[in-house]
Amino acid sequence: MCETYGQRDKVFIPSGKSLPSQASKCKNKTYCEVTPYYPTDIVINALQENPHLRNYENNDEVDILKEDKDVLDEEPLCLSLEQVVFPKSGETKNLEWRYIVNHENFKQSVRIETCLEKGQKCRVIGSFAEGYYTKCKQKFIYRQLMAVSANGSIYQESFRFPASCCCHVEFRADEFLKSINSKA
Repeated sequence: MCETYGQRDKVFIPSGKSLPSQASKCKNKTYCEVTPYYPTDIVINALQENPHLRNYENNDEVDILKEDKDVLDEEPLCLSLEQVVFPKSGETKNLEWRYIVNHENFKQSVRIETCLEKGQKCRVIGSFAEGYYTKCKQKFIYRQLMAVSANGSIYQESFRFPASCCCHVEFRADEFLKSINSKA
């Protein structure tokens, strides 16, 4: 397969394929670590022509702290998974998908925390008062990363990433009133 550049957009695409208006989306995620048609050559050229871009590299870490005994006895209300990812495309604040500069010579990592039981009841010992319900919810944060624009230039963009998993409590009056009426 022969590889060429789209002259108008300067984005790397295989011959015979049309350039997508946005980077590839990943199902049920706000980022992708593997994406088809990644503009590798554009990223390499931009890094060679603009050495100052290296100032924007970052490396998040997941630190495992030695915790005191009291903390070890705690149980989370919602289970989650912490990890460091190296995204190649992601969802922006404007809900557009863009390529993220991530190459063997330029790394941008992001620490994420993903809910493992999103939408399920929180792990609460005992129960809340009648009418109150719990649910695990995914929280998000925006991170500024270097991205590839539609014309092939490199710029800073805000991308959405999963940041934490929280237990939410809500009062549902309609369900509470139904339960009282059914007992009466």
